Amino acid sequence: MTQSAMSRLVKTLEDEFGVTLLLRKGKTVVPTAEGRLFYEHAQKILAEYSLMEQSIGLATRASKSVLHLGASRTPAIHLLPQVIYDFSKAYPGIKLDLSVGKTASVLSDLQDGKIDIGIVEGAIIDPTFSADAIAEDEVVIIAPENHPLAKKKNISLRDLTAESFILPDRGSGTRELIDDFFRDAGFDPRHIKAGMTLGSPELIVQMVQAGLGIAFASKWSVFAAVKDNTVRLLSMPGKKIKRHFYLASSGKGTLSATAIAFREFIKKHNFFIPF
Repeated sequence: MTQSAMSRLVKTLEDEFGVTLLLRKGKTVVPTAEGRLFYEHAQKILAEYSLMEQSIGLATRASKSVLHLGASRTPAIHLLPQVIYDFSKAYPGIKLDLSVGKTASVLSDLQDGKIDIGIVEGAIIDPTFSADAIAEDEVVIIAPENHPLAKKKNISLRDLTAESFILPDRGSGTRELIDDFFRDAGFDPRHIKAGMTLGSPELIVQMVQAGLGIAFASKWSVFAAVKDNTVRLLSMPGKKIKRHFYLASSGKGTLSATAIAFREFIKKHNFFIPF
């Protein structure tokens, strides 16, 4: 800008605010106290404007992309439907590709670049992944409504180890949590009586309802059965099994605009707590 144009601009600002912004001493120009205050606020406004431009650009790029998601069964069935519905309304141009598998396979796909983001249960120890907790969960012990243990107010480890379990298959986050639970209690998980092993949390609950054994399952998976009184929760004093569902991404590279948009969206989502 020319000096005269700049002078007119400064004069217009001074007239608008009713203050003197610059003191002119010959060829030297210094800001007044009001001028310094104006400058501080102007810097913040420009920074916000730049952030707005970046955010709009991000949303524009994201709205024309495909998002590849991977999730273990429990969050895929109980957490993601509402999230995906709301996200699709906010970003109607994004195409979603969701694959469902065990936690181990989701993390493997993430590492191989087959998916952009994974949603899994349980802590992620591998430092090559970045993980954000998005919802809380508790793994509970359930029994058929007419099971002898269902009549007891509290159960012991001896009660559990005498029973036949319906277990999730190995490689799932829930199975790892169950093994850790028994190890911490001083019992070798290899000695658990496994009546059957299943890959579906919902099928495990149905087998318990059918009277085929007891099981460990997520609150999210057993909510409907507990509400209908077709299974009973077994209580072990001081033995709550807490965990989180995590949004995981690979630490190898930067996330795409689409993945960033989904990550920020799901982190702000308010999840329903089963009970």
